[in-house]
Amino acid sequence: MQCYTELLPPTAVTHAVSLPFLSANSNNLIVAKTSLLQVFEVRDAHNTSNGNATQSKLSLIGEYPLSGTVTSLRSIALSTTASGGHALLVGLKDAKISLVEWDPENHRISTISIHYYEGDNVSLPPFGPSLKDCESSLTVDPSSRCAALRFGQRHLAILPFRQHGDDLAEEEREDGFDADMGDAAADGLKRTTTNGIEINGDAKLTPYKASFVTPLTTLDPSLTHPVDLAFLHEYREPTFGILSASQQPSQALLDQRKDCLSYQVFTLDLEQRASTNLISVPKLPSDLWKVVPLALPVGGALLVGTNEFVHIDQNGKANAVAVNEFAKRASGFAMTDQSDLQLKLEDCELETLDTKNGDLLIVLHDGSLAVLNFRLTGRNIGGLLVTRVSSARGGSVNASAPSCLVSLDGQKLFIGSEDGNSSLLSWDKDAPSTSRKRSHAQMLDQQTSAPAPEDADEAEEVDEDDLYAPTAEAVKRTVAVSSQTAADSAAAYRFELHDELQSLGPINDTCLGRSPDAAPDKLELVAAVGRGKASRLAFMHRDILPTKVRSRDELLGARNIWSVRAHSKDSATEADEHDTHLFVSDPTSTRVYTYAPDGDLKELTDTDFDSEGPTLAVAALAHGTMFLQCRATEIRTYDRELGLSQIIPLIDDEDDGGEAQDLLTPVAVDVCDPYVLVLREGGGVVVLKAEEKQGEVEMLDIPAQVEEKTWIGGCLYSGPLTADTPTMWLLDGETMALHVFALPSFERVMVAAGLPFLPPVLTPDAPLRRGAKATLTEILVADLGNEGVSRPFLVLRTAMDELVFYEPFYYDSEAAAVVEEGKQAGFGNLRFRKVPNTYVPTYDDEAEADEDGDVATRPQSLRAMCVGGRHVVYVPGGRSPSFIIKDPGSLPKVLGLRLPPEVKALQTLAPLSAPGCEQGFALVERGGNGVQECLFPARATFETGWSVEKMAVTDGASQEPREVRRVGYHEGRGLYVVASCRDVDWIEGGGQEEEVEDGEVGRVVDDISLRPQLPHYTLHLLSSRNHATIQTLGLPYLDTLTALKILPIEISERTHEQRSLIVATTASIRGQDTPALGAVTVFDLIDVVPDPDIEESGVQMHLLSREETKGAVTALEGLGGGFIGTAQGMKLMVRGLKEDGSCLPVAFLDAQQSFVTTLKCLGSSGLWLAGDAKKGVWIGGWTQEPYRLSILGRGGSGVEVLDADFLPMGGALGVIVADGDGALHCLQYDPEDPATGHGQRLLDRAAFDTGHVVTLAGMMLLPSTLSPFAEQAEDLAAARPLTNGNADGTNGEAKPPSQPQHHRLNHVLLPTLSGSIGLLTPITDEATYRRLSALQTQLTNLLEHAAGLNPRAYRAVDTLATPAVGSRGVLDGSLVQRISELGATRRAEVLGRAGTDSWALRSDLEVISGGGLGYL
Repeated sequence: MQCYTELLPPTAVTHAVSLPFLSANSNNLIVAKTSLLQVFEVRDAHNTSNGNATQSKLSLIGEYPLSGTVTSLRSIALSTTASGGHALLVGLKDAKISLVEWDPENHRISTISIHYYEGDNVSLPPFGPSLKDCESSLTVDPSSRCAALRFGQRHLAILPFRQHGDDLAEEEREDGFDADMGDAAADGLKRTTTNGIEINGDAKLTPYKASFVTPLTTLDPSLTHPVDLAFLHEYREPTFGILSASQQPSQALLDQRKDCLSYQVFTLDLEQRASTNLISVPKLPSDLWKVVPLALPVGGALLVGTNEFVHIDQNGKANAVAVNEFAKRASGFAMTDQSDLQLKLEDCELETLDTKNGDLLIVLHDGSLAVLNFRLTGRNIGGLLVTRVSSARGGSVNASAPSCLVSLDGQKLFIGSEDGNSSLLSWDKDAPSTSRKRSHAQMLDQQTSAPAPEDADEAEEVDEDDLYAPTAEAVKRTVAVSSQTAADSAAAYRFELHDELQSLGPINDTCLGRSPDAAPDKLELVAAVGRGKASRLAFMHRDILPTKVRSRDELLGARNIWSVRAHSKDSATEADEHDTHLFVSDPTSTRVYTYAPDGDLKELTDTDFDSEGPTLAVAALAHGTMFLQCRATEIRTYDRELGLSQIIPLIDDEDDGGEAQDLLTPVAVDVCDPYVLVLREGGGVVVLKAEEKQGEVEMLDIPAQVEEKTWIGGCLYSGPLTADTPTMWLLDGETMALHVFALPSFERVMVAAGLPFLPPVLTPDAPLRRGAKATLTEILVADLGNEGVSRPFLVLRTAMDELVFYEPFYYDSEAAAVVEEGKQAGFGNLRFRKVPNTYVPTYDDEAEADEDGDVATRPQSLRAMCVGGRHVVYVPGGRSPSFIIKDPGSLPKVLGLRLPPEVKALQTLAPLSAPGCEQGFALVERGGNGVQECLFPARATFETGWSVEKMAVTDGASQEPREVRRVGYHEGRGLYVVASCRDVDWIEGGGQEEEVEDGEVGRVVDDISLRPQLPHYTLHLLSSRNHATIQTLGLPYLDTLTALKILPIEISERTHEQRSLIVATTASIRGQDTPALGAVTVFDLIDVVPDPDIEESGVQMHLLSREETKGAVTALEGLGGGFIGTAQGMKLMVRGLKEDGSCLPVAFLDAQQSFVTTLKCLGSSGLWLAGDAKKGVWIGGWTQEPYRLSILGRGGSGVEVLDADFLPMGGALGVIVADGDGALHCLQYDPEDPATGHGQRLLDRAAFDTGHVVTLAGMMLLPSTLSPFAEQAEDLAAARPLTNGNADGTNGEAKPPSQPQHHRLNHVLLPTLSGSIGLLTPITDEATYRRLSALQTQLTNLLEHAAGLNPRAYRAVDTLATPAVGSRGVLDGSLVQRISELGATRRAEVLGRAGTDSWALRSDLEVISGGGLGYL
């Protein structure tokens, strides 16, 4: 029994589309990341670091996890939608289409319909591949008349859409069955769901008609091997062009199947379900792979090959251009020669740049840019011209290989990538020069530089019957002039990078490391991510690691501090960068300091500031021209020079004290210049307003509607939500209702009585219902996000310390447009949408105490602040403080703040901007032990919910980023060993004796210049302190690195001494007909004379041993006793290191594997497992006396094993296998079960589809600091104090567990190629499994699933293996985490049906969400 949870969502962008989605005038970008759908809008923000220039940023509107894998995204213009904008067609794996629109009433996507073409309703060839083995592609008619889904080998599904001219009152009865439905019994339902729906007895037609499926061979018998198809522009009826062949194209059979493709155009009659062939162009190059429809003024379609572009106009006339030397070798098609460009068009993306001339942008596989220009001669195409974009004009601003390319409004482009960060670019075009007209002789000179058509007669094709036709000479002049114009036009484009979506995909390798500045019990997850120039080394932490600037030893004893900025009345209030004053409060006094230019503090004593006793709050008012000091009994105001201005009493002097006086004591203060809100202990409020002209603070009269109620929380807000109008938000202590008042009139503008029910959508006029309510303790309205792209959010805190986020939105589109313009739209149409949140509160065993040692009755309040250019909210906590952070590309996330090792517990945190610590914060230690000034990490991003810092591994000379493939950590030296590669030319016979240098190796034996390439690997030694490169060491040419690990190796046969050594295994690629070789290379780290100019340069890698092998070495693992285990060819080999430096085999096992992909060992138990790409997984044992490898059991036959690992489960031994389709197979080794034949066969327990392909040999078995489920259940049953699941109350600190390994709780970490990280948790307690399983069932039925998909079908795996008796399925932890999306009443009902409560659920969620990995 296991539970799978996504710790990090997928980050690699696979598909994108631009459309007006939220409204008819919006500019939205919808991005798909495998199984995650995100909706963005493009917003302009000012970049203060670049002269306050305006930059476009992508701001996330919403994200929706899908129970499916996205294969296509298309925009469709329906006749009517709820938002008035376009709808979205989502193509999914296994032949599904989902029609989605934006629901402005609920501020989320809404599913209109889902169409599936699988099962018995579609006839597939009996011996052909299944649907899951075939790619499906979705294309839409430019006029939105229909959509076509190509699925299977040669099936086409047509989905028509209703148009404005259709007679909506007529419903035609279709013959036969609808292809959307699965059986004949649904015929009545079919007509309802495909043609209309019934609402209160009235029929309402759907925006689509009945779809139908037809084999492509019915259109033309020659369409047996389709390549690509797309709908074309400028046709009266839906018309598509299809690229296909009558036999399978093959580069290996190029001589027999040269130019075997054909391009055909078919027009569809949707009413008669018939087609007509309009154009057929045969004998096209065999390497064409994509059809790109072109709008006017070009028209027709562009066919993209690996070596050329071919344009086919509406009359079937072809124009082609070759972009490398292989185009002429692979095809006999007539082409213009531009082979000197040496472009590789594999996996390139194209998009229209300028709609006036039809220019196309080409994004190549290496991320570089080029422009394709069409030479227009009237309405005809005179030729194609391809021009590279130089680096000076932005041709290298994008480094990632494209997966999609989308054009946005305002001359913006989005380049999505699966290999690195996705880019938002803007393009501009130089104005045409106004130079004098060129002479005829200059035109003739320019003609020689322009590429000419290969067929000279092409320029002379003039209609002789046309009296007004130009002469052949005039045509040649026109071609020459248009060629030069095209070249000038292509060279006039300029590109600029505006924004990036951060990505971790693909994750190539991971390891655990340690930073010298971190606490001894804290580790970091280091990953090699990305491909090509976009590859980076990522340092990942679950918490924010602040950068310490300095310690303030002079502030010992401080309990609270306030750093404020003062201005004179005549100065520009926003020009100052640093704060001017620092107020420090301790139990007996309050001191005032000023900042020196170097950051030192100078105490002020000769002022009127009252320094006796502690202070509750200090703030700057009236644009920094006055100070406010709030104390227990009074409020004092001062001028800029700290001269006393006013004393405002908060407690009546005539009061005798006692309980009545305590109720008037201020407990919380919120400031929103010029207003101040003071919340009293008894629930009363005091509101003050600063008058800048008079230099005074006035206490406003509280009306009866405010004074008569008891308020338990409140805040002030003025921002984009209210168009900078000050408002007061209060939480009623009796009903928990939300009241909003406008200031200074105290007009009640909104009341949300349903707030304690925590509904998914909070509306002020929602009727109250009976049921469970949440106990709210605090409310805060604040902006979250980077400056310029921040958004307002409503943050609630409950009595269980849970955080709930609501995002305000306007249901009326007109009101939303008014807010976008910065005007006040009122609160009539204002609603709040609950934001998904997986935050689990952490128990803080350090109780907050007052100065007398008594436990404080009121915790610290949430606090909005600006840190590091981000608007964040501080969540107090002694040992576990947190921040609520929102990056532009993510929803709000709660990230913990990792305290420096010298800070044991935190009293409070305050923002400051001092010299040397601009836009930072100060940590005030508990007990007055000091103050630390810190900054957010400069390079860190938080889009995923983790803190991620990425760095490029570069060449020493060129500083060009290299692709990072492997990473390891040497704990003894505290250094990272990184393996990177770059592509070099492959030459047959090269590199035997020569070493690679500048990519030129060996001797050229043929006449090609665009040579095939292979990776050349290099090892780097990196410092864990500053990540600087200490040493770079190149591996031999042709050696492909297969594994890199730091293993404890026995270096002496006599003393049996072990040392951590670097072991690298390689496979040598020597050509097609030459067997591969391998090598096992061992490096040691030795001390050398350091370079004074290079820090930590006293360590170098030293070659200790290199053993050549016959056959590639594909897997590596350390075995017990200090031996090296390798997979070599069809054998498993164990090697030992001798004193003479040789690494000789001591044992082997001929297991007859085909290709071993992974080799793992379970600690010092002697158990090992090996995964094979064809034959499943083996489990065996290793003994040293004598040296012997033995096989204990096998399992997973027929599974393509990418990775496998052990998973101990409470005395049972599990084996987790990840296959090439993204599925997890849970096996178990149980020799006592009779069905296993004494353990020779592994039991198949469960299979689970993760939706993501796991990284090759990337699984990692990690121990948990939490106790197993069974022990937590005992703690709850015994009503013992909760330690938040920690077995020893250590609050997540990584301490050596006292339990045996097989009884501890372990996890398996699963990095994937899509950039996500999954976590598999064993569940050994039967009651816990039943509880979570019941929750999963309830949530599957209650939650709204995006795009109408089925979570059960998504997680199901088609496998030939029969599960063992008593097997249980794998739980979907990500679905269980979505229980927070329910309202409080519905959540209580679900928990009651599952037989659990909130505390037990909280404990379960902490375990399955990785709470025991607090050491990361």
